[in-house]
Amino acid sequence: MKKILLIDDDSEFLLSNKAVIESRGYQVITANDAVSGMRLAKDEYPHLVILDVMMQTDTEGFEVSRKLRDIPELKRLPVILLTGIRAVMGIHHRIMPDETWLPVRSVLDKPVAPELLLAEIERLLN
Repeated sequence: MKKILLIDDDSEFLLSNKAVIESRGYQVITANDAVSGMRLAKDEYPHLVILDVMMQTDTEGFEVSRKLRDIPELKRLPVILLTGIRAVMGIHHRIMPDETWLPVRSVLDKPVAPELLLAEIERLLN
């Protein structure tokens, strides 16, 4: 069974998306902040991480994505970045992954439809 780590400070988001993702047969572990998310990533070695951007700070998720790449065992871990930062900060261009500043596989805007999130999980894990 593939394991997915959800990191988000919104407890309702964690609960609802955990249920949606588990309905597809995945094991889901959750963290409501960056520190516990990093600890779980190191301890549990998930197959994929779904990471919020705006938590304790407006850019915390960006920082976590780079920290994950600094851990040799997690360097290739696929990360889906979920964010409402474009709407909150009025950013009109898309935020795109890159190898140095934003080393994630996918960026999705919040709110994200469950079907879209599940499709992206499937794409990255298969």
